[in-house]
Amino acid sequence: MEYAKILLTEEQRLELTKNPDDIRDWKTAKYYTLNDFDIQVIHQQRKDYNRIGFALQLCCLRYPGWTLTNISDIPETVI
Repeated sequence: MEYAKILLTEEQRLELTKNPDDIRDWKTAKYYTLNDFDIQVIHQQRKDYNRIGFALQLCCLRYPGWTLTNISDIPETVI
């Protein structure tokens, strides 16, 4: 018996794990704007590169809901 079934094609999985290239301004503002609490937490990271990485990770977890290791490209508008 075959128990493992593939629910999504490779193309469908890629679509779910990437940020859209044409992300709209309102979506950018909604998901990628950091509030005061976010900034406080980000500033607790040790180095600048840790801070930007942490901020990107935080935003990508919000939308599209994946970690940086699951996302192939991040649009410049998000960065």
